[in-house]
Amino acid sequence: MNKIIPVTTEYLSPSRSIEILNLARFEESKQVYVYNFEGNHFRIFESLVDLILFFEIGKEPLAAFDSESDLDEYLNQIPIGHGKKPLNLKLNYLYRDGANYKQFGYVVFANPDFITPLKASEQLRQKLISNEFFVPQEWKLPRLQYHPYDPEIDHEWHEFEEFEWTEEGVTDKRDFKEFLEGIEKGYEI
Repeated sequence: MNKIIPVTTEYLSPSRSIEILNLARFEESKQVYVYNFEGNHFRIFESLVDLILFFEIGKEPLAAFDSESDLDEYLNQIPIGHGKKPLNLKLNYLYRDGANYKQFGYVVFANPDFITPLKASEQLRQKLISNEFFVPQEWKLPRLQYHPYDPEIDHEWHEFEEFEWTEEGVTDKRDFKEFLEGIEKGYEI
């Protein structure tokens, strides 16, 4: 987790500001620039040049968020240093058979739109069966049933646990948005 150290805040108007933050983790650090528009839209830039280009020609920011909590979550997790990678989204899920034996797994999606784990969870829950379950093969995800199928205790449903940001490499060729657009809500019981 990064340590967020405020450097300065410049007010462009009462409802618009630019905040310079130093993000530090271990011996590495980096500066970012946050443009705060009316306290409900935040844009992050990695350099002062990028910030100026945003105002002059509309260059897109590194990331944009609609809530301060999403911004803070991102700033706490953003990679720092030379070997930095973009933050991907990790979908954690599990299979629980009728005897309550559990098998855990995950899939990592590219996240070029910087969707937060909270927003990803909200969007996925709309497609889950009873806000919790899904059939992985219908969504082209790996099944977590590693033992031979036993009709007395086995079924197809898997449980969604959570999304989290990760620096791990992607394990699915779809990015998160493609994945979400390509799946349909499962049948209800």
